[in-house]
Amino acid sequence: MLKLRIITALVLLPLALYTILFLGNQSFAAVIGVVTLIAAYEWAGFAKFPSVLAKLAYVVIVTTVIYSLWLINFVISPMVMNAVSAGFWLLALLLIFAYPSSASFWKDRPPMIAVLGVILLTMTWYSLTAIHAISAVQIGDGQISGPYLVLSVMMLVWAADTGAYFSGRRFGKNKLAPAISPGKSREGVYGGMLLALFIALVFALWNNAGMQDYLYITGISLVTVIFSVAGDLMESMFKRQANLKDSGNILPGHGGILDRMDSVTAAAPVFYIALSLTYLHNASSAF
Repeated sequence: MLKLRIITALVLLPLALYTILFLGNQSFAAVIGVVTLIAAYEWAGFAKFPSVLAKLAYVVIVTTVIYSLWLINFVISPMVMNAVSAGFWLLALLLIFAYPSSASFWKDRPPMIAVLGVILLTMTWYSLTAIHAISAVQIGDGQISGPYLVLSVMMLVWAADTGAYFSGRRFGKNKLAPAISPGKSREGVYGGMLLALFIALVFALWNNAGMQDYLYITGISLVTVIFSVAGDLMESMFKRQANLKDSGNILPGHGGILDRMDSVTAAAPVFYIALSLTYLHNASSAF
């Protein structure tokens, strides 16, 4: 199993890097859109849609919402979209903290699960596309373009996952959310946060960042990592209620698309919100 996971990761990593760094924004949006629609099909499984046709109908709904956002982007302000993302993830935090009693909010209610999925998936697509479209932000001596900002989000998520894995195995004693994901520990989360902050510090030093940039980068990194954990727990919560081990089996050794992008579903919107509050008043977007 470990060998299969490694092989899959080695195949996916260069594809992900090429998509992020070398595709134009429209092509990037299209690729991420396809990935999001596969995730939508898997989310329909959480709602226990009875047939393939019903799941495909759900995918069509998500497609329509994403395409509509693409068409009317210049009508809906990023502030409005960020408000939707912020409201959704604040609600998600409440559901996570109150689980399992909060399950009554959506358990055995496929329409509610479906609506939550539409918001989660479309906001993920929107945030990644919007970040990728940023022309540049000035950080210290460096001009950081949108594709590298997307890569920054991914690196924070990867660092949080890696740090949590090794720290949790070595020091994990106190369970983070045993009712949702018994394998996760608070010590693992702390380890992931430390590794992510180390990477953020290296990034700041590399760009000769000033004190304000250090504060911004540290704050953005921390909030992104914290919410990446929330994204992971959110998906685990719905999988548990649906009695599913994995969201799918499209990725050998890894499960489904949602199993790989669960942390990103929260990290990307929160990262974009944090950027909007700190740097984007001086940056332009082509999206």
